[in-house]
Amino acid sequence: MSLWNLLILELYYCYREAFYLFPKFLSFSLAALLIVFFMAGCEEPLIAIAEKKSAEQNPGASQPSTPSTPQPSNPGTAQPSTPGTTQPSTPGTAQPSNPGTPQPSTPGTPTPSTPTWYVSAGGSDTYTGTDISKPLASVQTALSRIKTAYKGRNWPAGESAVIVISGTITASGSFDSSMSMVNVSGTGNYPPIILKGDPNQKGVLNANRNSSNEGRVLYIANNKVTLGDDLTLTGGYTVWGGGVLVGITGSSSEGEFVMAGGEISGNTGQNGGGVMVLKGTMTMTGGIIQNNTNADYSSTKGDGGAVYIDINASFTLNNGTIRGNGGAKTDKGGGIFINGRGLFTMTGGEILNNTSNLEGGGVLVAAYSQFIMSGGTISGNTSARSGGVSVSPYNANFTQTGGTISGNTP
Repeated sequence: MSLWNLLILELYYCYREAFYLFPKFLSFSLAALLIVFFMAGCEEPLIAIAEKKSAEQNPGASQPSTPSTPQPSNPGTAQPSTPGTTQPSTPGTAQPSNPGTPQPSTPGTPTPSTPTWYVSAGGSDTYTGTDISKPLASVQTALSRIKTAYKGRNWPAGESAVIVISGTITASGSFDSSMSMVNVSGTGNYPPIILKGDPNQKGVLNANRNSSNEGRVLYIANNKVTLGDDLTLTGGYTVWGGGVLVGITGSSSEGEFVMAGGEISGNTGQNGGGVMVLKGTMTMTGGIIQNNTNADYSSTKGDGGAVYIDINASFTLNNGTIRGNGGAKTDKGGGIFINGRGLFTMTGGEILNNTSNLEGGGVLVAAYSQFIMSGGTISGNTSARSGGVSVSPYNANFTQTGGTISGNTP
């Protein structure tokens, strides 16, 4: 304690003694004087002492800072955001839906995506509504509806038309001049067509023809048709292409046939029991061609039990199986017959167990035609000569850079 405090205490004791000696008014005066001296002599003001005492008793209480404690923040420390930092959304950021975004279907367009028609044995060709999921009774009626929509030019860009067949559709009555159950021909009449079956009820197109009532299943000219999974083409009987005929002689009559799946079986043709590529191209990437035969007209046997490739036409086998075709009425090419200047390219797939009478149980390469083999298998085929591959000595060309030819007879 300081000297001031000692002095004040001494005065206090003097005051206490004098309280009884002096008049009462003097006592009050001395008391006031003592208080003044005491306050002046303290090192800390009474208020500060009281506050300190309170703080010691309540250590968690927030202390008021002394007047000099709060330092003004450095103007650069807490940066106010520069104009534009908190951007108001520019007009159009939260876009209202464009009134034109939900486009209604253009009149005449079957659907906004892949147009699909359905054909079933229980369908009706008299249905004229716009619900394309309603099954029709024939593929040709579906093609007629597609043709109308496509020629109206209200067609989704780059889209094919899909026809899904459920169950067995058996032809009855006469065919048109193409002698075909399904005719996809005419320049500009159709978009690319995909024929496939219903996976829940596999489809069959049965031409139901014989030697006295000829006709084939499918004819393609100036258009592209793809055969997909779960569909079988059967029951054709003609001179050219019992199951499928691609193209016809004459200008601008080429066809394009892609076999990506499905089956071609049980057809008969003098040239090309399963398929004849007369003018145009065929590409096989899947599926199976089996059990097709040739017929003899005027005691003349046929060629190409499975596929006949005519002059300037081409066939590419990338994958799939050609099996068990030809037979007693097949002279040459139980599996494949390549006519003059035709081209057969084999990169994969299988040619198995086909038969012919004279030569080329698997493949016959006729004069001036070409066979290029870089992959795949030719095996188990039978003929009197060259059971696997027979090559004509008259400017025919066979080039093998890969694949396997083995186990053929002879």
